Amino acid sequence: MEEKHGAIWIEVEVDGAAQVVFEHYLPSLQKLHVIFEQANGTFLPYSFVPKSDPQWRLPLWSKENEKAMMPTLESAKEYLKNYATQNT
Repeated sequence: MEEKHGAIWIEVEVDGAAQVVFEHYLPSLQKLHVIFEQANGTFLPYSFVPKSDPQWRLPLWSKENEKAMMPTLESAKEYLKNYATQNT
């Protein structure tokens, strides 16, 4: 657990073997885009937003999109770019 961009980030491996391969903070939208790579080579793009939790002083980064599996890192980045455009 650590503070990232004014909210608490809890290390979450999506399937227990996934690792973060891309992270981008969008300050104007208050979104954190993270892409995990699974052991099988697929990529999981997620958009996180800060959500208040009474248990913590800072908000928690919380997933806002449904699970999507992409074949390449570039396609996962494009997915997040389009997601941000459509969900602002």
